[in-house]
Amino acid sequence: MPTQPMKIYNNLTRSKEEFRPITAGKVSFYSCGPTTYDYLHVGNGMALVVGDMIHRVLNTLGYDVTFVRNFTDVDDKIIQRAKELKCDALTHSRRFTEECIKDMDSLGMLPATHTPRVSETIAEIIKMVERLLENEAAYQAGGEVLFSVKSFNDYGKLSKKVLDELEHGARVAVEDHKRDPADFVLWKPSTDDQIGWESPWGRGRPGWHIECSAMAAKFLGESIDLHHGGIDLMFPHHENEIAQSEAAHGKSFANYWCHNEFLSFGSDKMSKSLGNVITIREFCDKFGGEILRQILLSTHYRSRIEWSDQTTERALRDVERIHRFVVMFDAAKERNLSLEGGGQNLQELVSVVPKIKQELANDFNVVAALSHFFSMIRLLNREFLDEQGDYSQKRPLCSEMVLAVEAVISLVTDATGLIHPNPQEVLARVNLARKELSATDQNVEGALDAAAIEQLLVDRKTARSEKNWGQADQIRTQLDQAGVAIKDNPDGTTSWSYK
Repeated sequence: MPTQPMKIYNNLTRSKEEFRPITAGKVSFYSCGPTTYDYLHVGNGMALVVGDMIHRVLNTLGYDVTFVRNFTDVDDKIIQRAKELKCDALTHSRRFTEECIKDMDSLGMLPATHTPRVSETIAEIIKMVERLLENEAAYQAGGEVLFSVKSFNDYGKLSKKVLDELEHGARVAVEDHKRDPADFVLWKPSTDDQIGWESPWGRGRPGWHIECSAMAAKFLGESIDLHHGGIDLMFPHHENEIAQSEAAHGKSFANYWCHNEFLSFGSDKMSKSLGNVITIREFCDKFGGEILRQILLSTHYRSRIEWSDQTTERALRDVERIHRFVVMFDAAKERNLSLEGGGQNLQELVSVVPKIKQELANDFNVVAALSHFFSMIRLLNREFLDEQGDYSQKRPLCSEMVLAVEAVISLVTDATGLIHPNPQEVLARVNLARKELSATDQNVEGALDAAAIEQLLVDRKTARSEKNWGQADQIRTQLDQAGVAIKDNPDGTTSWSYK
């Protein structure tokens, strides 16, 4: 059971509210997942990582979370892409569902409790449409089943849009068969060459909005605690979810609504239509999923992230700082430990966990939580740790301090996913990522790849063992000119990084 009060900024009321789940200690949580028609871009990663962060923080604060994140595997974009590729639509969407899962794994995301697909929820969707027709909230026209927006008095309560002021037909023609331009499709007919299912209204497929309502109801119930998605989904998608869910069930759909802001390039959000797309796969192949996750959690989820090389550089520094600290702390536990000590520093370290939890409980403020973590790192680096393993000018850790620091590391790992189990591997990837960022590659004159650097270090070690200092210095100079910094460690090893 959670022991700390939590506040969430609820877009339904545009205010920060105390979080009160329907059932004490339990949270029903739905996050809109990806449409599986192509590789995900890093903008899609924003919503995925924020949803994962919310899941993690709720778990960390002691809630029993049932988390549903869907895959939209039935969609007009999927049908169009499959047609272009001359393949079956569901085969195409299954392929990219698997690719999405690979990208999620690369971002260090925890598995959701349920990951339903639209194609596996058709029966529930048809049942919900039937209920909406029975409740006179929907009607049949032009071969479609449509939701009657004017039948739902609270339409616009999330987006704060006034129905009569909405403009329609500005970019696409409004269908003549609609009773009102704002009415939206619940079920549409499918041609013989399109994916479809038999229904009381003929062979067809669901509209976009009804899918999430049906999946949320199937796995979480008719009323849920928390719904999340990107800010671009607030209208019309989430507004329509509310309307059809509450019209079908006669009760509140979601009590709290969280929306993350965009990842943007200058004044534009990232989108395939603008052509400014970097896929998650491309970025992770170059820089690693650890770096992308750090970028996506580098600001509060309700603040926009401006994408730039500087953003990536900051993330590289933070990832390196975190994991170099973990390596140094592990070494100090073995070589700089005393049975005595503590005092003021112990009290300061013990206070870090409650400070971090307090920030996490304040609308998932990971950025503020990490500020306490980085303050702890500064203290330990200054007083107790040494990268070279020379503790002659350092104070020893006591066992109580070690336990306090381990508790902080465990908390930050669980709540953010920003600390990884093999820090040495992460540091090696940071080195390679710096090379990519600085555009130093094997095609540049004088540049060296990782294998060549490692071989030169072996040659240098051999030269030093043979007391061939001239050759050893020559190799160091060659590495320096190639943009490689090396450091000889007390244990006889040599570490390196790109400048």
